[in-house]
Amino acid sequence: MTSERELQFISERFREFYAERSIETPREMERREFGFIPFGAKMMFRHISFSTPEALRRYLIENAPAHAYYSSAYYENPEAEMERKGWLGADLIFDIDADHIETPCKAEHDRWRCKDCGFEGRGETPEHCPRCGGTSFEEEKWICPRCLEAARHEAQKLLDILISDFGFSPREELEVNFTGHRGYHIHVSSPNIRELDQPARREIVDYILGTGIKAELHGFRPSAQSLTLSEGGWRGRLIRALYDYLEEADLKTLMDAGLSRATASKLMEMRERILRLLREGRPGLLLRLIRRRTLDKLVEAAVEREASAIDTVVTTDLHRLIRLPGTLHGKTALIAQRVSVEGLDDYDPLIEAVAFKGGSLKVYVEGAPRFSIGGAQYGPYEGEEMELPLEAALYLLCKGAARLVG
Repeated sequence: MTSERELQFISERFREFYAERSIETPREMERREFGFIPFGAKMMFRHISFSTPEALRRYLIENAPAHAYYSSAYYENPEAEMERKGWLGADLIFDIDADHIETPCKAEHDRWRCKDCGFEGRGETPEHCPRCGGTSFEEEKWICPRCLEAARHEAQKLLDILISDFGFSPREELEVNFTGHRGYHIHVSSPNIRELDQPARREIVDYILGTGIKAELHGFRPSAQSLTLSEGGWRGRLIRALYDYLEEADLKTLMDAGLSRATASKLMEMRERILRLLREGRPGLLLRLIRRRTLDKLVEAAVEREASAIDTVVTTDLHRLIRLPGTLHGKTALIAQRVSVEGLDDYDPLIEAVAFKGGSLKVYVEGAPRFSIGGAQYGPYEGEEMELPLEAALYLLCKGAARLVG
């Protein structure tokens, strides 16, 4: 638990940050609801609106919140209670978070502790405590280049679908934001989606996840005509995903997809023949080599590989508050930063989103895994007093892993 002294210190650094720069405000900001969580608080202050960028900036300087949000929705009266706001529409928002992506690095840097019995573990937090069956946990989650790379990969897959399949303009209608922590937000601002209701947004989610994809409806049947790797929509995505999956699969991968060892071994023997049929655009002939049930399992695994790991709740929420770009994240002191679609390939948030550079700070580190920030690596630490560069020290203070010395 971060003490009042550390919270005050972090808050003052955040205040200095906002005093030295302007914030790029969202479009039609006067129609948006804003919300803020102060340091040391668990409750959000919301139903706030601003008519000018300067008014928003003054609020950030005066209050230096740990977290700043704005609504994906546009309202007639953004300061009113929800039932009286007057919903006018909403942007389409996608949230991609490393929390929702299986990465082996979590076993190295994430920890959890059962609040009921104190049992501890590493990696993904279980639904139930292995010792007492409890469902309430304290979590300690860290960011690393590997989980950030996994999140970026999912964001790139999503952008490909939004641009290639839905036709959104990457420069005029799409906005990519690093969240300041473990992922990315993708915003779609377009008249074509602004007034979509929840069921319509759910259909978009289902498309991106490949929900309900059936092989026989996408050319994988004996009587099907030719199907090329360059086809559009899920018809082409499926054949490309299946090709890539089979090209890289080993025996264990196939067995993890639910195939028996015997079936997986046979597929490995026939792999080159199967890949050739896919390259030649003759997926219907696969059913002469493998059973329909086997093909369905392969398709399921391939679709999961091709789909993007989005948080479905965020996209279907018509009143969602999303992190405000250009503000600081209270758990990392990193900037929630806008990234161009074309620049995402080379973007490194652990370097480019660092807000505080220069100087050093003496801290006592209670415990921290190995971590990277500002192009340098630190840790692991356990009960050590040291002087660290400001960006590393602030990161540890925000994580509650260190306290000030002196």
